Amino acid sequence: MSELARKPADFDTARVRLIVNALVTFGVLVSTAAAVYPGGTWQQRASLGFSFWNNFWCDLLSTRALNGQTNLLGASLARVAFACFALALFQFWPLVAAHANPERPHATARGAGRFGAVSLLAVAVVPAATSQLVHGVAVVVSAGASLAAVSMLLPGLLRQGEHKAVWLATSTLVVFVVCLLDYVSRGALGGAAWLAGAQKIATALLLAFMVHVLMRERARVVHAQ
Repeated sequence: MSELARKPADFDTARVRLIVNALVTFGVLVSTAAAVYPGGTWQQRASLGFSFWNNFWCDLLSTRALNGQTNLLGASLARVAFACFALALFQFWPLVAAHANPERPHATARGAGRFGAVSLLAVAVVPAATSQLVHGVAVVVSAGASLAAVSMLLPGLLRQGEHKAVWLATSTLVVFVVCLLDYVSRGALGGAAWLAGAQKIATALLLAFMVHVLMRERARVVHAQ
């Protein structure tokens, strides 16, 4: 019997704690990276600071900001931040797969989600300034694998009566698909003007979905104890 099939309370508690710590660390580090970002967007290279609506997360990963100034500290913080996010996602997918189907967790969804999490590391390690091709492929693979995982888990979440989780997951799916389609079709040209802002909305929806599942899992563990 697998560890996910057994799902002991102490195992789930440890996993939830690890995910929460990784997400908090991600939030702190990426916020700090944004705070020290010198400036520059794809539309306005001379702008100062990080623009929530006009800068992409990936802009934080480059050691030289778009306005030409050095961004060594910010890039280092951002890369560690996204490594933490990748760790959180890697641990999250087995948990949500078991949450969607406690008797028989969706192994394919779990694998796809974890593959997307590992691919996110490549996004962080190879920023667009280093290689647009490698970075772009890593973004598409990571997002695509994660979207596939969400899609496969939706029926199980619906059967479990997790209507809020389904709504959050569906909203995340729709926004991510729109962003991904625009990124693939126009990425070489910088994408649409709204893409950077939509990326933040997609991130917020994904985080909301993760937090909701974590809270539901924590409640289940507490009830089981």
